[in-house]
Amino acid sequence: MKRYVIAIGGNALEEKKNSLPEIFRQIAGCIAHLIEKGDSIAIVFGNGPQVGKLVMQNHYASKEIEENTIDECVAMTQALIGYQLEKELGNALLSYGVKRNIVNVITQVVVDEQELAHAKPTKPIGAAYSKEEADRLCRERPGIVFKEDSLRGWRRVVVSPKPLRIREIETIRALLEQENIVIAGGGGGIPVIEKADKEYLGVDAVIDKDYTAERIAEDVEADVLVLLTGVEYVAIHYGREEQQNLKEISSDEMKQYEADG
Repeated sequence: MKRYVIAIGGNALEEKKNSLPEIFRQIAGCIAHLIEKGDSIAIVFGNGPQVGKLVMQNHYASKEIEENTIDECVAMTQALIGYQLEKELGNALLSYGVKRNIVNVITQVVVDEQELAHAKPTKPIGAAYSKEEADRLCRERPGIVFKEDSLRGWRRVVVSPKPLRIREIETIRALLEQENIVIAGGGGGIPVIEKADKEYLGVDAVIDKDYTAERIAEDVEADVLVLLTGVEYVAIHYGREEQQNLKEISSDEMKQYEADG
């Protein structure tokens, strides 16, 4: 039996060619095949498009109701997407005749307060807009930042600190040991900082789900980390004429590409 941590990209959940329920059914069917074999599975998912839309919905409704913070919006998408995954995965397991419990864990991820204070907005969230629409939104909401996203348009970007640790990791590990299927770290986790008095505070940021998945994979001693995306290949110069797809690559080459930016 192998232990997998499977990270599903938020953009993979936004494919235009299929309805959202169909996308969840396809993903659940693939994961159910691993579960049928008896493997241990933890699932992490992204929420970039979804949390951005929710933040914008909150803004437009703020004249009537209190606006939620970004960390609260991450928590809301954790619950919604987690429910959809759990439902479709449960249905897929029924078709295989497999009975396994599926558990959603609302997950807080501790980040560095100092990194947060000095970080620049880099993480795209929400829908893509034209340059004119992005400029209008910036005028409406001073302080928000948009950047051009290859092949899509202009998207809002927010601060995205690296995860230090997973608050619920002992619970996640225990659930896996009891042969439960665990959905955790949704949207990269709800970003929190730990204060000097040991209290935790939510912060306005979105953590990259791949970093959180890697952190969970290390902590639960996973055999395999799988990153599912909405694109065919990892690539450098993505969306440009000189795009180069990376079908096989060594760790040293990856480190060099990271160093080169």
